[in-house]
Amino acid sequence: ESVTGMGLMVGIKTVKPAKDVVMQCMQQGVLCLTAKDKVRLLPALNIPMEQLKQAVEVIKSVCGEDM
Repeated sequence: ESVTGMGLMVGIKTVKPAKDVVMQCMQQGVLCLTAKDKVRLLPALNIPMEQLKQAVEVIKSVCGEDM
């Protein structure tokens, strides 16, 4: 639904419950957190671009499963 944040600290409000998204992402190797009703991403500032792209693809696939 929406994305907020500054720099690499990002909050994503999803249609699915945030806890469900986080659990499914973790099962696919992407560590993220919940912050109220949002999925919170806090990657290291020196994360390689390839890892960042892979994580984004996982998050997109998890969020889009029920759409």
